[in-house]
Amino acid sequence: MPDDDRGPVRRPHPEGRGQAGGQRPYGAAGTGRQTSYGYRSAGRRGPAVPSILLSDGRSQRRLSEFLMPAAVILAGVLLVVAFAFIISGSRREDKAAITGPQPPALGGVQLEPTPEQTIPLPSGSPSPSSSPTPSPSRSPARTSPPPDRGSVSINRSGVPDEVDLSDEGSRDWVHWGEAGTFSLERDRDGDFQILEGAPTAPRFRHALSPQRFTWTDGSPVDNSDGTPTGIRTCDKGNGFTISAPATRTSRTLRLYIGAVAARGRLTAKLTTGAASGTATFEQRDGDLATAVFTVTYRAPKDGTLKLTWITEQSFNDDCGGVALEAATLR
Repeated sequence: MPDDDRGPVRRPHPEGRGQAGGQRPYGAAGTGRQTSYGYRSAGRRGPAVPSILLSDGRSQRRLSEFLMPAAVILAGVLLVVAFAFIISGSRREDKAAITGPQPPALGGVQLEPTPEQTIPLPSGSPSPSSSPTPSPSRSPARTSPPPDRGSVSINRSGVPDEVDLSDEGSRDWVHWGEAGTFSLERDRDGDFQILEGAPTAPRFRHALSPQRFTWTDGSPVDNSDGTPTGIRTCDKGNGFTISAPATRTSRTLRLYIGAVAARGRLTAKLTTGAASGTATFEQRDGDLATAVFTVTYRAPKDGTLKLTWITEQSFNDDCGGVALEAATLR
């Protein structure tokens, strides 16, 4: 079979039947047409030739024309898909192999990723953050010392039988009641350092002290060989107020007091600073009992020590109260 679209051709006889037989010779003009196999039909068709015999060679050629490019295209598509799968698998392996940047050590500097690195896939747990660099520790602030409050202390003791006021009061001394109810005997050279506040009523002179007070170089009474005198008051809330200079140097003031059927309270306080002190002395019956309060004090700066000796409680409706005899400063 030839490799073109021509099939085997039957050649017609050189001549057909004669006209007498009613047949036209082959190739005569008429309504018939010549087929690819050389047949002509005149008037009526001859036997039909199967179409597959007529088109078998042409179809195979056309099929081969379509199948060959299609096979090439399909092979190319399969090759591209296979290459894409290979590249995709390789990239997944590369991503799995790349690890994220490690957190820097404490105090280190975090480096920026290089251009060759790829962004790591997010993980389920957050990456540890670097601890903040500790700031330089500051020196502890110096604590200022607490303010100076000064100091005041009070001690109570018994009175000796005889008290020499001039010897004890090196800075100043005073005595109450030698010449009268409102008399005040004092050191001539004491510069009036010990002072009494305004007297309160009632006020009485007494000569009931079991001790004797002596002095020299006094005023207005020059000297005394020993006197039991003093002053006293009655009823709750009445008493005496006294003051003396206070400096940064420690000083000692001694106050000779008494009580008759009463309880008295002594309070000492600095005008500069917050230091203060208090003490009590009590005598239940109607006889005069005596004591000496020793007040040691120091002020943060120059000021005054103020003392109050007050009847806190009276145990006798007649005249229970506190008494005052003398004071010395050194």
